[in-house]
Amino acid sequence: MRQLTAPFEPCPRGVPVLSFDSPTDLAAVREFVCECARAVGLPADRLAGLSVAISEVATNTLRHTCSGGTVRVWADLDTVISELTDSGTFDSSDCPAEPGSAGGWGLRIADEVCDRFDLYSCPGRTVWRLVISLNVG
Repeated sequence: MRQLTAPFEPCPRGVPVLSFDSPTDLAAVREFVCECARAVGLPADRLAGLSVAISEVATNTLRHTCSGGTVRVWADLDTVISELTDSGTFDSSDCPAEPGSAGGWGLRIADEVCDRFDLYSCPGRTVWRLVISLNVG
């Protein structure tokens, strides 16, 4: 996971968006992301990993913010990008540094599953980008 010091470029216009604010929305978040990723050509063998990764980041949002978040998915060149935006302020010191530490596993899992996992955070807003290659192999 890489924490950036500058905001991401905006996502393309017209990208579908899904809002969520409850643990009961997690299945819809996973379904939305996987459906969008499949539509832009993500290989089937990568969909399960993406589903787990986005679920972990969305769960983190629900645990650490009071207003839920939004998720978008689009293709960019040879990648699929899943972007989750929430109202939290990410502090990397809140994540355990050691693998044996309690908690923090969800973000580690997302980082392992994705080809790139970046975030940008400023007071009251964090944007998480999960990037997976569309190329098989």
